[in-house]
Amino acid sequence: MNSYEMMLILRHDATEEARAAVLDRIREIVTSSGGELTKEDEWGKRRFAYEIDHMNEGYYHVLLFDSNTETLDEVTRVLGITDEVVRYMPIRLEHEAVAAPLGGAEEGGEE
Repeated sequence: MNSYEMMLILRHDATEEARAAVLDRIREIVTSSGGELTKEDEWGKRRFAYEIDHMNEGYYHVLLFDSNTETLDEVTRVLGITDEVVRYMPIRLEHEAVAAPLGGAEEGGEE
């Protein structure tokens, strides 16, 4: 089982129900294959640095989950054919990065 982080950008004009349906579908795919969604973070509507498909803003979500590679393939396949999705990028996390506390250096610093 691998750990993944996925940034997901949904259309700015997608309804709340449509956005929830996309996230529910991802949850369903991950959990039905024995994986686990460990964290969801909704960043809300943000402005793009550059125009994408004639849009200047979108809804950002960050998902952390554990799954096998076949599950990740299915998630990316579904996101690729979903109209509400503008962009997505999954990143495989190294186990050390997952276990390390946020904020960088350990307490006490270097001597």
